[in-house]
This record gives sequence, C-alpha cells and structure tokens, in this order.
Amino acid sequence: MILENAQQAVSAAKNIDVCIAGSGPAGMSLAIALEAKGLRVLILEAGGPMYDEKSQALMQGRIVGDQSFDMGINRLRYFGGCSNHWGGFCRMLDDWDFRDKVDGVSTAWPIGKKDLDPYQEQARDILDIPCFAPDRPLNDMISHVQWTYSPPVNFAIKYKDHVKASSRLHVVFNAGVSNFVEKDGKVIAVEVRDLQNNKHVIAAPQFALCAGGIENSRLLLWSNIQNEGRLVRQANALGKYWMEHPHYSVADALVTVSPGVEPDRRGRSFIAPSEKAIRERKMLNCALRLELTDYEGTRQLISDLVCVAPRVGRWAAKKIDKTFWCGMKLRAAWEQAPRESNQIRLGPTRDALGIPQVELHWKKTDLEVHTVTQAATLFGEYLAANNFGRVRLLPWLADKSGFPDDDERIGNHHMGGTRMSQDPRQGVVDGTCKVHGLSNLYVGGSSVFPSAGHANPTLSVVQIALRLATHLEKVAKAGAKVS
Repeated sequence: MILENAQQAVSAAKNIDVCIAGSGPAGMSLAIALEAKGLRVLILEAGGPMYDEKSQALMQGRIVGDQSFDMGINRLRYFGGCSNHWGGFCRMLDDWDFRDKVDGVSTAWPIGKKDLDPYQEQARDILDIPCFAPDRPLNDMISHVQWTYSPPVNFAIKYKDHVKASSRLHVVFNAGVSNFVEKDGKVIAVEVRDLQNNKHVIAAPQFALCAGGIENSRLLLWSNIQNEGRLVRQANALGKYWMEHPHYSVADALVTVSPGVEPDRRGRSFIAPSEKAIRERKMLNCALRLELTDYEGTRQLISDLVCVAPRVGRWAAKKIDKTFWCGMKLRAAWEQAPRESNQIRLGPTRDALGIPQVELHWKKTDLEVHTVTQAATLFGEYLAANNFGRVRLLPWLADKSGFPDDDERIGNHHMGGTRMSQDPRQGVVDGTCKVHGLSNLYVGGSSVFPSAGHANPTLSVVQIALRLATHLEKVAKAGAKVS
C-alpha cells in the first residue's frame, strides 16, 4: 500500500514489524523478502514517487580531496533510490575479497562469501539476471572473469504495482529520516520530516537504515549528536573507511591470438588477478575491461610503437591483417584501500530541513596506482609469454604523473562509512548488520562493506539485504515467543 503522507505512516506503524528507511536496492530487497516471510513492513522514502528538484537539492554536499563529483547528481532522493541510474552490471565478490590482502590494509569481512552464496538465486531473481558462467584461469596469475547484466532493473518500476496491491508492505513518500531516538540501548522511534519540515514520530519494533552509501553515515552521525553519543556508542569508525571504485583507461594492447578472452554479448572481455597474484604483487583486486579499437586506431598504435619500440612495432605490423583481435583499449575498475582518512563528516552548512550537509574527505593513494599498474602488467606478461601480443601503459600510469581528469574516473559506487566488523572499535555494525551497542537498529547497503573488491556492489547489496531479512525473521519470531 502506498500511503499519502507521513501522518498516515504514524498510524500504519502501529501494526508493523520492521521500519525501513530507503526504497533503493537494499531497502526494497529487504522489504520484499520480509513481506514474503509474513512480516509487516513500512518503507520511509525520503523523496517522492518521481524526481523532484526541491527534494534532490537536499542531497548536496562538499568534497575535500584530489577529485570531485557532484553529490547532488550522484545520489538520488526518490522512489527506487540509486536503481534509477544503475547500469545493470552484476558480479559476485571473490572469495579473497572477504580476507586481508595487503599488509597494513584491513580488507577482511567478519563474514565470508559462503555466507552470501545461499542468497544468490533469490538475488538474481530480484535483479532479473541469468546464471553466472564460471571464471576461466588463463594461468595461475590471471583469469578471464565473467559478468552478467540486468536489463537493468529499476526498483520503482518493478515493484510499484506490487507495493500498491500489498496489505503487508507500506511505502510513504517525502518522509526523510532526521533522527533515530535511543533509549536504554534501543531505538524507540524514528523522527521524519516532510518537505515542509513538519516532524512526525514513528515507532516500530525493528529499524533498518538503507538510505545509501553516503546518507547512511550522514544520518547516523547526526542522530548520534542528537542522542548525545548513545546511538553509536563507540563511534571511532563511523563515517570512516569510505571507498569508491576508480575507473580509468590504463593501457593499449596489440593482440594477435588470445584464447580464453572472447568478448561477451556487449563486445567486452574482463581480466582479473588471481589470489596468488594479489598476494605476490601486494595489490588489491582489479578488473581490466578489454575493448576492441577500430582498424585506424590500431594502425596508429603500431606507428607509435615503431618510434619507441621498433622491434615490437615491426612485429605488430606483420600481424595486423591476419587476426580478429587487433588493437585494444584496456580500461580498469578496481578497489580502493579502506583508509580511516577517507571519511564522511558533517559540514558547517545545513540543508533546508536543518540537517548538516555532507563533507566528504576522499583521496586515492599510491596503493591504488600500484594495483592498477600490476593488473595491466600481469596481462602484458601473459600476452608476451605466449607471443599473443603486447601491452603499453598509458603515459599517466607509466610516468606516474597523476590520475587524468578526462576519463570515467569513478563508478558512482559509494561504499564504507558504516563498515561491518565484529570489533566495535573497527566498525559500526556486526556480522548481522546490527549497529554495535543497540538491540534493534540495522544498516543495509554498500556502506557496510569493509572492503570493495572490483565487482559492482549492487548484487552484493541485495544478497546482504536478503541475509538480513532471514535474521530479522528469526528476531521477530523470538520476540513473538517472548511476548
């Protein structure tokens, strides 16, 4: 059922089991799963049913660091959340993404891939994606890795009619969370504000914050101030260890014959390092996206090579008309190290509802440069060893002159800030996504990621939400027995 206003939500909440903030992939997946288990759910969507400039303006913020993006564009405040601009790329995290990779960098999760695997089929159904083809090792250092694609699913479009017809799932628009009210280690209510800044107080047995990879931290930071530090009692990690996936062109390649890297239906191939390579090269996880260039682009690359590497240039010139694979552009998407200094803070400026705007402190480090250099080098070594081709790093990477401004730059993947950890000094939520020190507040979405891997986060976000639904079902049943 879609409610008309927040006041109706106050009344409806008297009969719900779980109150969820956010209707994006995390919040809606959690709600759909809980509803299927017989629980009654209320979703608080901060925005409206469609894009609205006044509401969207509340997402503005400031970035301090070596690169900027517009938070008022990259974050979306309306029904369906970030699924409204999702591209549909899907891949699971690797086994080794849940473990530490590089000395001095904490990338381990308190759960493993095996804890998310049981939810793969259900997540694929939600995202409308087919089964994954297995990765294929090319040697013991790199693999041809597989991605699959959603149409992509827009959660507002897919689930709008379902919500309208449901008697157990309610959605209310323009109900933005402004505070979680704590008492005796429990959230007793959530305060929400509409666009006219009217306050409404909603009580529920259980709460889940699924507002986005930046907004989750912002709302917890602000609520913690209003509750005098009792909401996140050990707040050392709150807002910290924020991450993105850098996206850049990194190399050109000339390839004659390359078994095992045939393009997918979108004309792309993906190469990634093995766990052995990651540990030996002291790097993080990375995916190279191989894209064919046109004939003229290939000829120009060969001409360039003749000038700087004559032997390689002559070799390539003999091959150009005898192969399907010719020139390629290597683009990369890779994980950023979770650093305490990369963090979300509350800035001095407040939005129209009185909530401090985000101040995101974010820089890339030498480890990011090292990771993508090693990934491209590993592929080049594979080609050269088999006489399949050669790789040339682009100048910005070869001479370490700094990340270019005229590239993809980021994946719009906001991760970390409320990271998962069994130690409350190192994270905000535990392995069940429950906020440390509270009995009934959970966080969903990519903000709980302790590390990023190279995979787009949406599939993992949905798997984590489905796992949380299983946990909350147990909590509800246990509470029913007690009462």
